[in-house]
Amino acid sequence: MRKVFIDCGTNLGIVLNHFIHELPDHDFYAFEPNKDLLPSIRRQVEQAPHSPHVEISHSAVWTHDGTIDLFLGHHESSTVMPGKRVPPMYDQQIDYSSPVPVPATDFSSWLRRTVTTDDHVVVKMDIEGAEYPVLSKLLADGTISLISVLYIEWHYDRFPTMSRADHDRVATAISACVDVRAWD
Repeated sequence: MRKVFIDCGTNLGIVLNHFIHELPDHDFYAFEPNKDLLPSIRRQVEQAPHSPHVEISHSAVWTHDGTIDLFLGHHESSTVMPGKRVPPMYDQQIDYSSPVPVPATDFSSWLRRTVTTDDHVVVKMDIEGAEYPVLSKLLADGTISLISVLYIEWHYDRFPTMSRADHDRVATAISACVDVRAWD
């Protein structure tokens, strides 16, 4: 059995570094669409106490392969989802006027190619609202069964088009299939 950790929305790599320390027997995959953050991720990996297998992908986790617009905000905050509201206290407003095209990875297909049902797969997902379409696709095609543990930060409260009922429907369906743990 292979042990795998997948960091969706790696940001600066601090959380990835934490899990490299906590899970030294895992292979690591990191997805980050903001190319300006990749040097920080590499530095975090270099600080690991051992030499883990780490693959860093300059890509947004999404529902299909190709390109998607990334909307940047302050303090490394970004999203591929239009309409995100950020509480003013965070000073992380998103600039929707200047999207940056970035590579997108069909996470469902990538999982199917990368892991097997015999693997122990831990996923950390902090993808600023994109968790809903991505997880809905995993549910629809059954690849959700490839994930053993899902650490997730939900963002339903930051999107006016996402109702609490829609969030609850997705979260309940995911929790029925996977060991879900809050991440924030």
